[in-house]
Amino acid sequence: MRNAVAVTAGCPPELGMGTVCAHYTTAVPAEAGPLVHSPSFSTAYHQDLDDVAPTRYGRWGHESADFLEGALGALDGGLSIVFNSGMSAISATLLSLVRSGEVLVVAHDTYYETRQIADQLRERGVCIRVLTDVVRQLPEAVDGARLVLLESPTNPLMSIHDLRECARLVHDAGALLAVDNSVSSPLGQRPLDLGADVVVTSDAKIVGGHNDLILGHVTVRDPELDSLLRDWRHLHGSIPSAFDCWLAQRSIGSLEMRVERQTANATALTEILARRDEVTDLRWPGWTGDPGYAIASRQMIRGGGLLAFRLPGREHLHRFLRASRLITPATSYGGLQSMANDIATWPHIKVPPGYVRISCGCETTADLVQDVLHALDTAL
Repeated sequence: MRNAVAVTAGCPPELGMGTVCAHYTTAVPAEAGPLVHSPSFSTAYHQDLDDVAPTRYGRWGHESADFLEGALGALDGGLSIVFNSGMSAISATLLSLVRSGEVLVVAHDTYYETRQIADQLRERGVCIRVLTDVVRQLPEAVDGARLVLLESPTNPLMSIHDLRECARLVHDAGALLAVDNSVSSPLGQRPLDLGADVVVTSDAKIVGGHNDLILGHVTVRDPELDSLLRDWRHLHGSIPSAFDCWLAQRSIGSLEMRVERQTANATALTEILARRDEVTDLRWPGWTGDPGYAIASRQMIRGGGLLAFRLPGREHLHRFLRASRLITPATSYGGLQSMANDIATWPHIKVPPGYVRISCGCETTADLVQDVLHALDTAL
């Protein structure tokens, strides 16, 4: 089993997540050997005439991917398969598990490019059912379905779905549940422990954490699903490069520290935003005033660094962003620096002007709070 490769790095899975993160960045112990795992760049390998070699060709698999999969599998609690982007991981999940004539159920607030893939599958004979009220509609919608795909928390509006209840309903109907865990990451939520069959994560975000990497992974516990997804990657050439795998594996070493600081910053910003008259529709899963808090508190480990809220119009929002010295208007989330998206500029998301998603970075909390207070005051 490929995910066993990194276990020998000296970190039993029963240890804390921070210990797992720190020790999966080191190489397999060897006397007088290197402490740090190095990427293996070779795409060609000597032919093994005895047919026992674990690696034969770089597109089929390589040591750097194996090592990263061991780390991600330990964090998610399953068998991980890495892909060259989060969308590649989503595509592999949908295209390998759902065939023409079968039923795929997706939530309306799932990431919009995922819904675009569902639209393409509809054109190829897959029956697509879209949920606007997940728990209420799921019992009927899941009848005869092959796969249900949800995202929680959602990007960018931070909605929460009850994953345990959804898993129960999906399994009662004989279907599989896949969860997009990109907004939370394994340090914020472990969907497999909540009953999901498949968890998909874009590692360009929180796991990579430095805005310098495109990567994704899928984690399962069923060896048959693992084999199916691995075969799909083999045939479709979706394996990431050795360098990207090494970059992600290096980033995992600081993952818990980064997520803890991002969560602390989101906590502090939520506290000041909740007291501002010009701020409405505030969403952060770790806040007791969030509509999804009761569910999030049961299924999430941490609230994470992503929050969303509304200011009184787009011009007000832009004044706020221009006044901030520490929040950069930028795409994506999960990096070391705080970033913000003007959500209303995305035509596929129907929100009032002034709605913003902020990804809290790893700045000193007091500095970020002071900066945001100054920017809010300046924008009035």
